[in-house]
Amino acid sequence: MSSKKALLDSFEIDEVSVRCEPKIHSHHERFDEEACCSIDCINNHTAAIHIETKVGDDYLIGAMLMVMTTLMWSISHIASKAMYSRSPGITGFDTTSIQGYALVPFYYAYAKFKGINLNFFSYDNKVKMLIFLRVLVGSTSNILVYVGLKYVTVGKGILIYSLSPLFCSVTAGYFLKEKITSTSVILTLVSFGGVYLLTLNKPVNELDASMEIVGYIMILISALLYGVLFVLLRAMNLSKVNMLVSPFYYGVGTMFQTVVILLVQPSQIHFELYDSTNLIFFGFMGSCAIVGQYSMIAANKYGSASKMAPINYTENVFTLLADTILFNYHFITSDICGMAVIVACLVIPVVQKMRGSE
Repeated sequence: MSSKKALLDSFEIDEVSVRCEPKIHSHHERFDEEACCSIDCINNHTAAIHIETKVGDDYLIGAMLMVMTTLMWSISHIASKAMYSRSPGITGFDTTSIQGYALVPFYYAYAKFKGINLNFFSYDNKVKMLIFLRVLVGSTSNILVYVGLKYVTVGKGILIYSLSPLFCSVTAGYFLKEKITSTSVILTLVSFGGVYLLTLNKPVNELDASMEIVGYIMILISALLYGVLFVLLRAMNLSKVNMLVSPFYYGVGTMFQTVVILLVQPSQIHFELYDSTNLIFFGFMGSCAIVGQYSMIAANKYGSASKMAPINYTENVFTLLADTILFNYHFITSDICGMAVIVACLVIPVVQKMRGSE
């Protein structure tokens, strides 16, 4: 309890869950007075600010933009898996660093165009600490999921990563005093059973089987870290930090991380494998990071989080199809049962939210 109180005190967050504010002022950007802001946990490694107008939600436009978002992340994850198959020496550090090189120039230019302050030294100490932790936790989570995808199928890996909203709700409830329902706790525990079922279809080679287990563990830890990331993003939102700050400094952090790795452990970065084909893969991943981040922010201006959230799970459809069509993976009964359990754990809270039962 004392550690939880200390964390809340350090972020200066009231122990009352705040969902909406009538007016938001954030580093030279002002939202409409008729809008209210909320932050939700979406599987895309950054803060999404949902602008929910009181009237006139255009769900169709929002849905199309959200499908674009999930398609971009799907292409990025599938491209990384294809690149791993082609060049086993490529690491998660290679695939993560490329996002930084794509995000930083785009969001820097966009912030300048919008007149948004990105000067790190102009923020107070609390915001500086939040940005630092967001970069550390976010980049670690992203590296783990990309490293994990090297050893497991992209469909099953991303399905496990999709559990992060459940972990978000539990983590936010613990640190931010937001409501935790018994349903969330039960579904979180049941979801681990689904993950276990997915691990039963092991490769024949003993070494490959061991590395596959390592991959599942990495992706599961990555999803858990995303729950911590949600707390940080929520704290940034309550501190009225502009929504462009998070993805920009995430990109800065991954670029800095690449420099540190080159100095400390250069064997983790493989420039010699950056041939023309792999550069095309990197180009896809960088472009998808930019389009995915932007379309995610735009999508949530047209509909409520409860309406947009189910669309986010369509990434699993794309990646599972890729497993079957591109990577010739054959699902067995335990795979199907495990996926059914995880999908049920994901869908139940969304349905409850849409029905207004929670």
